[in-house]
Amino acid sequence: MFYHVWWPGQGNDPMYLANTNMNQSRNNYYGNNYTPHMYTNGTDSGSNTTNWKNDPKNFLNEVGLHEIKITGTQSENSIDFKIVSSSVKSSKEGEDVRLFVATVMDKVNYLNSYNGLTNHHSAAIELLLGNAGKKISYIGSVNYIESFNWTIPDSWLDHRDITFDSNDLTVIAWIQNYSTKNILQVAEFNFD
Repeated sequence: MFYHVWWPGQGNDPMYLANTNMNQSRNNYYGNNYTPHMYTNGTDSGSNTTNWKNDPKNFLNEVGLHEIKITGTQSENSIDFKIVSSSVKSSKEGEDVRLFVATVMDKVNYLNSYNGLTNHHSAAIELLLGNAGKKISYIGSVNYIESFNWTIPDSWLDHRDITFDSNDLTVIAWIQNYSTKNILQVAEFNFD
């Protein structure tokens, strides 16, 4: 998933402008000050494509203690979905664990792009539980349920510089230790 920023251009990226608060908040949370820039499981992977390929491999064999299930339906530009999250063990006292839910457009065309990149993938649209997520103190084997009814915002639908197919809409949910930035579990749901 990608957050868009207000540089190196003149702050005119339509995916940034469609939700400046979210994009700035997430950029500041990670302490980012250049682009392109990737973070893997909360750790800085920089802008080196070798790191982008290799860093995720370090986490492939880890067994997570959390689970996320997503179910839902789509009707044109609107989606209804439910997220069930749980943990096999209870959260530790004082642990800052948060659930995030993002709507993401898999493919966006921006033909007049300032930097010449006209095809954008996995562009974040909105964080549905707020830019800082929802703090949850998990109790072992207890399900936490969040239900959503969401429509693609007009700032995307009416934008004259970007095009997309609403069938490319995806929901990504993740559980994150907000203090360490480590991702504890993630799930993606496509509505097709």
